[in-house]
Amino acid sequence: MLLYHGSSKNELNTLQPFTANHGKPYVYFSTSEIAAAFFAASPVQRPYYWFPYNFDNAGRAVYTEVYPGAFSEAYGQKSGCVYVCEVNEDVLLRFPSDPFTRLSAKPVRVTRCCPISDLYEWFLQKERENALVIQRFETVAHSELASWHGKLLEDLRAACALTRENAFSEFVQRAVPQVWERFIAEPDYECSYKNPMK
Repeated sequence: MLLYHGSSKNELNTLQPFTANHGKPYVYFSTSEIAAAFFAASPVQRPYYWFPYNFDNAGRAVYTEVYPGAFSEAYGQKSGCVYVCEVNEDVLLRFPSDPFTRLSAKPVRVTRCCPISDLYEWFLQKERENALVIQRFETVAHSELASWHGKLLEDLRAACALTRENAFSEFVQRAVPQVWERFIAEPDYECSYKNPMK
């Protein structure tokens, strides 16, 4: 099976499992080259991440800006690499909620590396080719923004379970302060996705 892995690091020969928010070390793959490329840069410092994307009915990746200028902030003047790997699907794990994601608990040999010198321009070209949808903040529907704000709040709660002093909380305070204000004001708030936070 042909799979893709995005990274800010170039010239890797083997992809090693690493521990992310799931608590176990995995190599993360996507069946979508574009979705993998999202992970070649991040608006928030590792080990935290924030990638507000999903897929439409045609299988195209859809990136949604949850604050003004989010896409250019995340990818402007940044480079990265998409690694292509041939992997036996029998050894991979799947996300039940994401049919495009695969995980490997073992190191995976790289088939080829596709460096991207300008991620922002690369994504814009994919958008022009109708292979990617970038939803700019000013075009995002009220209900969809509410959903993403709720997801961001849930991720913030998880990131701050041990301490509020971390890179993710700094990112939310700077980029989406209304979500931070809700977090502070309603510590027991249950995410209902009813309204975007203004």
